[in-house]
Amino acid sequence: MLINQHLAVPHILLKDYRHLNMNETELVVLLKLMQFDGKEMPGFKELADEMSLTTEQVAAQIQGLIQKDLIAIHVDHSHQQYSEIISLEPLDRQLQARYQAQTVSHELSFNTLFERFEVAFSRPLTPIEMQTLNHWLDSDHHSLDIIQAALDEAVSHDKLSFKYIDRILLNWQKRNVKTIDDSKTVSNDFKTGRKMTKTIENFPVFDWVNGENPYAK
Repeated sequence: MLINQHLAVPHILLKDYRHLNMNETELVVLLKLMQFDGKEMPGFKELADEMSLTTEQVAAQIQGLIQKDLIAIHVDHSHQQYSEIISLEPLDRQLQARYQAQTVSHELSFNTLFERFEVAFSRPLTPIEMQTLNHWLDSDHHSLDIIQAALDEAVSHDKLSFKYIDRILLNWQKRNVKTIDDSKTVSNDFKTGRKMTKTIENFPVFDWVNGENPYAK
């Protein structure tokens, strides 16, 4: 299949290119250049012919990528002639730094969530509970914020157990809860519904079938 004959592009590049101070045009030019990594730099006209940019615009985009330390051009004259070799090492360096920063941030957030669970339960978590917590993240793909909100919900109802928290998360997943605001909306709807269905004490019951009339004097 032609769809399988594609260029391998790091997911983090497509996801976070805007955080590298790149716009969509620069991204496309960069993707064009990725196939020449470690090879001789293609001509501006060659690239422009495959794009909707002019030769001058391609040159400007490449100059911008160099200034933003995303690519580098090295002059090679080992074969008694000068050639410009493109290198994507600067891009790889920036992506590595961003990936490591995100990993550290995630670990810190997980550790914070872990500590909040132990504080709420007033004891260390058991191995099974730790496994459940990881399952919520890795298999059920609940966010750290949503799990924290479910913990808070269980605490507010004085039903602190992993089984109860799991039911909350399952219910929220069915209700397509993705954010903290979504969880608050669902919780408020539940509380409102519970108030509306509250049992009225001492409600009189009359036997209509046998002719008992509450309005008869």
